Amino acid sequence: MRILVTRPLEDGAATAQRLSDAGHQVVLVPATMIAATGHPLPEGTFDAVIVTSGNAIRHLDIAAAQRLHAVPLYCVGEKTASVAQQAGFTAITRGDGDGRALVERLSARFSPPAKLLYLTGTPRKPHVEAALHALGFEPSVVELYESRAVAGWPGDHRHAVEGTMMAMHFSRASVEALLHAAERAGLTAHLAAIPHLCLSADVAAPLHASGFQRIDVAAKPTEDAMLALLSSKKA
Repeated sequence: MRILVTRPLEDGAATAQRLSDAGHQVVLVPATMIAATGHPLPEGTFDAVIVTSGNAIRHLDIAAAQRLHAVPLYCVGEKTASVAQQAGFTAITRGDGDGRALVERLSARFSPPAKLLYLTGTPRKPHVEAALHALGFEPSVVELYESRAVAGWPGDHRHAVEGTMMAMHFSRASVEALLHAAERAGLTAHLAAIPHLCLSADVAAPLHASGFQRIDVAAKPTEDAMLALLSSKKA
């Protein structure tokens, strides 16, 4: 099956490889790109660090990463944890893909006024910060990266996009950027005709709002669950 993947290149290439290894043809045409903000970390030490995307780890400078290597690190899922491990972090707790559940795990070990550092990007969902505040934590929040729409999408890949038979989506920002770009490029009708597999209901929401009908959501917000959903569609 020829599958359209529009997530940023950093993660999109790894997803494309997994799909290719499973026998699919992959059309990787990112609708968004990840850019560093250059924001520094606050001074001082922290009791724990929270990360909900590998992009935050990738955009830590070397000195900042070294400051945090031994601090307990709470990662939203296995993929983020893998990026952290490769970057030298040693005290990693792995979540199951749910940010609010990750906060619950953290709160079993730490209580306010523990000093927490949340490494994140923009745009993002408010769930983690809201859950932390509800428990009385006042985390330091640092936006290390931002998601930007890719100008001129799909560029030279229009013919390849028109030949896709399914699309897989991993973030709401990418879906929103894709829908705007597809409208400008005259590709909305093609996208509306093919099935869309989404990481979560939140990721799927812009597709529903645009009137798309062929939408499925993974059982869990993980790449493994997305691949399982894809396998069920082939069966």
